[in-house]
Amino acid sequence: MTVLMRFSGGFGGGVVLNARKFLTEGDAFTQTQEAAFFASIRLRNGTYKTTDHHRLDDLNKLVIDEWKKLGSKPSQIMDVGVSSGISSVEWADALTRAGIEAKILATDLCMRGSLVRLLPGYEVLLDRDGKVLQHIVANRPVRWYLNGPRDFLNGTGFVVAGLNTLAGVLLPLTNMREEGKEVLLVNPHARDDARLSFAEDDILAPNPAQLRGRFNAIRVSNLLNHGYFNEAQLRGAVGNLRDRLVGSGSFLIVNRTLANGTNHGTLFRLNGANRFETVAKIREGSEIETIVLSA
Repeated sequence: MTVLMRFSGGFGGGVVLNARKFLTEGDAFTQTQEAAFFASIRLRNGTYKTTDHHRLDDLNKLVIDEWKKLGSKPSQIMDVGVSSGISSVEWADALTRAGIEAKILATDLCMRGSLVRLLPGYEVLLDRDGKVLQHIVANRPVRWYLNGPRDFLNGTGFVVAGLNTLAGVLLPLTNMREEGKEVLLVNPHARDDARLSFAEDDILAPNPAQLRGRFNAIRVSNLLNHGYFNEAQLRGAVGNLRDRLVGSGSFLIVNRTLANGTNHGTLFRLNGANRFETVAKIREGSEIETIVLSA
């Protein structure tokens, strides 16, 4: 238990925020607790659901100012890779203040989880494929992944490995669909915002029919970069996103927030030849600008 307590950790005020507390406590937790919860959720592709409030404010201002100049008021917007969804709420607020009433479809690879009770005092948070995203033991969160040999030096690796094995044995004995409780893994304010809807999405997969030709603007922040994907994958993703736009005059926003908190992005517009043109940049612009322009 000493190892488990040291390993799982707590948040501000000694309150441990696990997936069940996140589901049931509404907005009673702090921004720091929320950020720590999402940062603890490592997806199966190796990425984390990290989040931070107001990190895209200057990007929002740039985009809205350019839309005002162009007289554009996109009504159907897609926000890709939204993590907790808080940046989508803040964008919706900025758009509303600017007189732009838009519906935003916020997507991420993993938007929903399922809480399944395996034993008294032991639950797991699962992704859509039934893979563990978080163990919850005696109300304490425990990650599913290892951080290398050092985990075994301090004993935590044995806890993780043991729980992963236990879950692997018990999960086939449960009916996950009937027994699980769905958790929408987004900020509580985002869950209740009528301007937002949510969907799971893989921008490298073939486009679902319901997304093609639907949006006036698409934003992709902190996803399309060389750290995550190779050039062929980036080109495929850009092609998919272009096919989701309504056509000439629609917009694509690609941005990356660096470790120092600065945003570097580009606002593109689709022309009559179905090619992207640069409208405006924030700081150095998108690192994949040449890929988008040549798509």
